[in-house]
Amino acid sequence: MDAKEQYYEKIQEIRKVLENPENLKCSCPKTKCEWHSDCKKCIAQHRYFEKHIPNCLQLVFNKKIKEMVRIFEMDAFEKEKTPAEYWDFVREKDKKISE
Repeated sequence: MDAKEQYYEKIQEIRKVLENPENLKCSCPKTKCEWHSDCKKCIAQHRYFEKHIPNCLQLVFNKKIKEMVRIFEMDAFEKEKTPAEYWDFVREKDKKISE
């Protein structure tokens, strides 16, 4: 098959996936996050600071990294997640500042 045709078929598949509202829901478990469900801002700030990968993409990257780590006969481990209470603290501080 022509490469352009294969590309077009892939685009059609992507469009079909994006038609399903379930596939557009924010999958991040950090529901208290200020940028939860606002992918554009979430990705923008992660890209700017380059500290870590957004939670919704970590599963994808973790699978790939674990494959590489296995090849190099190394170990990989996940770092501790930021506690949800931190977002409560941010909201409390914001509220005090705005009063």
